[in-house]
Amino acid sequence: MELYTPRKLRGSWHFDSKKYGYDYDIAPYPEIVSDLKKVLFILIESKMLLPRSLEGKNEELKYNNVDELVTLIEADNFLHNCFDFGIKGDTIIYTEQGEEIHSDIFCLDGFRTFQQSFALSTKSDIWLPMSFDEDSYSFVWNLERYNLNHYRVPSVLKKINDILGWENKYLLAKEYNERGCFQRGYDFFLSQRVITREYNDNPNPAFNIKEYLLKLEGIKQKV
Repeated sequence: MELYTPRKLRGSWHFDSKKYGYDYDIAPYPEIVSDLKKVLFILIESKMLLPRSLEGKNEELKYNNVDELVTLIEADNFLHNCFDFGIKGDTIIYTEQGEEIHSDIFCLDGFRTFQQSFALSTKSDIWLPMSFDEDSYSFVWNLERYNLNHYRVPSVLKKINDILGWENKYLLAKEYNERGCFQRGYDFFLSQRVITREYNDNPNPAFNIKEYLLKLEGIKQKV
């Protein structure tokens, strides 16, 4: 099944230490290589983002490890000549039949060179129990991929936040709505309104909607 990929974000998580202000003159900031390596190592190891291209660079990235990748980024002067840059690539998605490769469904956005700030984002429904099908203009069930992959999003976000050790964490806790998506902290869901409506219209006994709504309600109450 081809999953609809919205043109707008389904989820976006910002990381910002607030250590440096808007001072373009300090680019690249002192810890930038170390920060970049930490983030890329977790993204690559988890197979959430296997970098293939740099924003503004046409050639495909070719590297064997994180050190070589960061050397490529440095060699192209992205750390010195850009205020910020993004990285796109492939994501490995697990299924009962094996692994699938999807491009540009999880990205590193706006990695700033003058302050510790960047975002990780997704435009894909692949992490959700139901996907919006553009052909039928309706939601369809996506339980296999959801069950095997959804947990990976909060897991990776938490690992990155923990390894960076940045003091400011409030930007991770935000609500984001795009076609009924509800985001809090490291996790995100289809909103109560959407999942309840769609389940009533098209019940699926393999999906525990009560458990889903309890978890969603618990996330809301923590805010």
